[in-house]
Amino acid sequence: MARDTEPLWALAAGCVPDAMPWDIPRIAQKAGFLSSGMWVEPETTWDSGALSRTRSSLAETGISLVDVEVVWLEGDGQASDNHKLVVDVGLELGARNVLVVSRHEDLAASIDQFRDLCERAGDGIRICLEFGEFTSIKNLDAAQAFVESVDHPAAGILIDLMHLNRAGNPLPNLESSLFPYIQACDFFQDSGEMTGMDYIVAAVDGRACLGEGEARRKDLEKICQSGKDVSLEIRSKDLRDRFPDPYLRGKEIFKRCTRDDFR
Repeated sequence: MARDTEPLWALAAGCVPDAMPWDIPRIAQKAGFLSSGMWVEPETTWDSGALSRTRSSLAETGISLVDVEVVWLEGDGQASDNHKLVVDVGLELGARNVLVVSRHEDLAASIDQFRDLCERAGDGIRICLEFGEFTSIKNLDAAQAFVESVDHPAAGILIDLMHLNRAGNPLPNLESSLFPYIQACDFFQDSGEMTGMDYIVAAVDGRACLGEGEARRKDLEKICQSGKDVSLEIRSKDLRDRFPDPYLRGKEIFKRCTRDDFR
């Protein structure tokens, strides 16, 4: 997949869960970002007019999309119409990655489903598996085995720093093409002992801006010094409470999460 040489520093869609998809690029641009993520949820906000509205907001702002999310692997061994829609939207909008999470009970079927998505993507976008304690693929080793079984050049792994810590895995070699981009955040070490709903709540409410939690500074430095695209996954109830306006919240995240602070 062709891409610009400058790595992206993006506002993840999860930072503004209260925003409509087509407003996320505007929030990111007003905050100072050049890139963002994008929600594509056919069951909720992604209606028949969503694509044209989002295309317009991207043209208006000049924002590049680091990813579209989320595809949940489940059901049988074939990609569903909703799965295909997310990939097609990503291709149409020029996103670099599709974020995929598995809750499939059948490993072989989930591999076939993921391969379906990769074949649909071709060389136009990367299909990236996110592992985590709340998913069927819980750690980096399992994610690597999964992607090796898929055996497709579009397949990749999304490293989320908080999930990596929960899994007990060290930061891998980020120079590998297996890892197209990274979700960066700070977090607190007690989340590493959480399970079930406790961990889910921590992951969607308890993240912190870079340098404001207990993540290993050397990991933040390696991420920021890498040439990888970084999506700032700052899901924070504290920020949502203190900055209920997503435009102001985006500006706060941009101000407090600077790549150069860790170079």
